[in-house]
Amino acid sequence: MSKQLFEIEGFKTLQSKIKRLPDKVKKREMLRVLRAVAKPTVAAARSEAPVGDKVHKRYSRRDGSVLGVYNPGNLKKSIGNITGRRGSAKVNAVLYVGPRSKGRKYDGYYGAMVHGGTKFQRPNKYMDRAYNRTKGLVTRDAEDKVAKAIQRQIDKLSNA
Repeated sequence: MSKQLFEIEGFKTLQSKIKRLPDKVKKREMLRVLRAVAKPTVAAARSEAPVGDKVHKRYSRRDGSVLGVYNPGNLKKSIGNITGRRGSAKVNAVLYVGPRSKGRKYDGYYGAMVHGGTKFQRPNKYMDRAYNRTKGLVTRDAEDKVAKAIQRQIDKLSNA
């Protein structure tokens, strides 16, 4: 037997207003929250990322020309937020933390090779270490920020 303890006046109208909010607004708010929550993980990943001691170059397979020059610390500087665009990310807010490569000054395309290793190099699991350092902090922080974002939208809707 469940017993109703209290009733919120206007909850039904508020609930209907929230349901009428466009998905774009909901997704934008959640991305804002996720970016704020991901900051400690980005900082941890940057601190765990290895830094080389010499300049590296990437060469073309076709003609051997130099395609890119990578200074020490390039991987560390390329780590940041990546907004998901495919699959479920078309509807839901999805944010990844890792080395960025598309259209950036610091191209970290080789971050997966450093993390997973190659036949010439042993793996350096810097992203795993960063995740393990911040996993408990992120969930607690996310709960608080999501609650504040929902309250902010409720306040906007109640005034409208």
